[in-house]
Amino acid sequence: MKLSIISGSHRQESYSAKAATYLQHLAYSEGFREVDVFDLSVLDFPLWNDGVWRGSEEWSEWRQLADDLKTSDAIVLITPEWHGMATPALKNFLLLCTSAELGHKPVLLASVSASVNGVYPISELRMTGSKNNHACFIPDHLIFRDCETLLSADKAVSDERFHARATYTVQSLAAYARALGPVREALQQGMKDFPFGM
Repeated sequence: MKLSIISGSHRQESYSAKAATYLQHLAYSEGFREVDVFDLSVLDFPLWNDGVWRGSEEWSEWRQLADDLKTSDAIVLITPEWHGMATPALKNFLLLCTSAELGHKPVLLASVSASVNGVYPISELRMTGSKNNHACFIPDHLIFRDCETLLSADKAVSDERFHARATYTVQSLAAYARALGPVREALQQGMKDFPFGM
């Protein structure tokens, strides 16, 4: 199975990127054979415009990522909590995605907070993040609270209880990926006929 992890921070060398590396390492141990991390601070796509529909040159980097996402079995979206919200880069990413990239694929939501917060971006993404791309957000999510101490080591976390929860959550994502494969197959034509949510 193939997993794509999107680090949604605008900052390079962010704690979201550290969380992505940790989850990448964990995903390999839980059955994913290919795990790619895409850092939106590096990719730096333009804000959505209708050139993406026309295939204009400014969207060539997006088309490469979109092609990669089409072959993924599951997705992880990671955002820092900025002013209680998901980042503009991650929201822009979701505007660009269609059912071709995310349709009926399990998506794990994760947020990163320097304090004990982090729930607001999860709520925001659950409410609006899947309308036209038909992503299937799994019931569980992860919040990397007190990230500066939690993510102090490379590819590891300092809290054993959090690690146990994260392991279960990635196992859950893998189970959904296996289960939703036939669903995606069965709904291919329907996604073309009805590309937008109501």
